[in-house]
Amino acid sequence: MAPAREILAAVDRAQASALAAGRGEVGTVKLAYAGASTHVLVGMLAREVRRVHPGIEFRLNSQDFALPALARVLRGDVDISLGRWDFVPAGVQSRIIVEEHLVMAVPASHRLALNEEVSLAELAGEPFVALPPHEGSVLGDRLRRLSLGAGFDPDIVQRAPDSWTAMALVGAEVGCSLTVSSVADNVTDPHVRFLRVLDETFPIYLRMAWRGTSDNPALPPVLSLAERVWPGQAADAAALEA
Repeated sequence: MAPAREILAAVDRAQASALAAGRGEVGTVKLAYAGASTHVLVGMLAREVRRVHPGIEFRLNSQDFALPALARVLRGDVDISLGRWDFVPAGVQSRIIVEEHLVMAVPASHRLALNEEVSLAELAGEPFVALPPHEGSVLGDRLRRLSLGAGFDPDIVQRAPDSWTAMALVGAEVGCSLTVSSVADNVTDPHVRFLRVLDETFPIYLRMAWRGTSDNPALPPVLSLAERVWPGQAADAAALEA
């Protein structure tokens, strides 16, 4: 009888696996994200995916910048991307996770370091550390707009490959750096101070993006779980399509 019971158990396991696969509870989902501002959020979702859907392999791919991550979604290299985009292309759906505000990172020794807020006009003539320029860069766009509105061109003395490096350069007193509140929440360098930027500008949102035409059966369960882990706001793809 033992061999018969083993055969029946194997059949039950195969049926359960087939049902789980049909529900998208097995498979692989790849997520691309940028480091300093999103690693806490990514960790929250990854832990929940492992707990709720242990049959789904959740692969994390760190990106330096949002635009390459969005391009990977379009190519199908990854299933989900986190980033800040003013526009997303047709065929890509997105949902706002966090609304952020601009902050200026300054060295702890800076003349304004004890302030809580700053306007760009107060930083005219200061050296700046910035991320590499590329089309669609949200922070690059905001720095240009705000500095020009304050009547000066930013003196960018060094480009940093990512936010972690930019904050290290600020701490080393190389210059100031425009960044977002989530970076301030995740960087604890005592040599860096973060001042809220007073100048008005377009809102900045951290979004998750995915292809609406994806045929990955494991993606919908992860998206549903992300909606619970990151309540954020409603899907905004229609309003954002370029």
